[in-house]
Amino acid sequence: MTEPITVIGVLGAGRAGTALARVADSCGIEVDIAATRTPVQLKYHLAQYAPRARAVNAEEIGERAQIVVLMVPQEDLDDVDAPTLAGTVLVDATNRWQQEPVPRWLQAHLDEGMSSSEAIATHFSTARVVKALNHLSHWDLDAPDRATASPRRGLLVASDDDAAAALVSSLITQLGYDPVHVPRLHKGRIAEPGGPLFNRPMTAAQIREVL
Repeated sequence: MTEPITVIGVLGAGRAGTALARVADSCGIEVDIAATRTPVQLKYHLAQYAPRARAVNAEEIGERAQIVVLMVPQEDLDDVDAPTLAGTVLVDATNRWQQEPVPRWLQAHLDEGMSSSEAIATHFSTARVVKALNHLSHWDLDAPDRATASPRRGLLVASDDDAAAALVSSLITQLGYDPVHVPRLHKGRIAEPGGPLFNRPMTAAQIREVL
């Protein structure tokens, strides 16, 4: 049985990152959060948007966390230091927007036909990458009825690492959603913008029908 999640790390303190921090806190999960701002600068932002989250330096993000969630814009991925994520279970919750410039390495992998998550897994090669939490908006993520809805909303969990996917599935269950595990990272493409799952509320059974 997968261990309960007690601490997560979040890279990115925008609307999505702070929404996740609030939801996780409401579920009894501690949150370490890092951004391009220093912890001293970030704490004032968090005081308004995620007051119980702990501001940390980016290089500390994986020290306590069982899972690290990547929630920075893809155009800012070069600001994330890959070695600091070595050995972590890294949730790719980013999305590819066509109008958004991206790092050259990411564009090169996309041009080769990779999904953005496969490209991120290649770049952050020492992390255990799982695609999840990207196909619902930050408003829906923070919805007060998420845990009481019947049936609950389903969320895709795609990874080549079954153990990492199980850990992320445990987190998603604790957050009030039903995980749907797909044992191939490249299949996370269906949750990207323009795909059949993106920003479309579905139950776990409906996601399985799409799959």
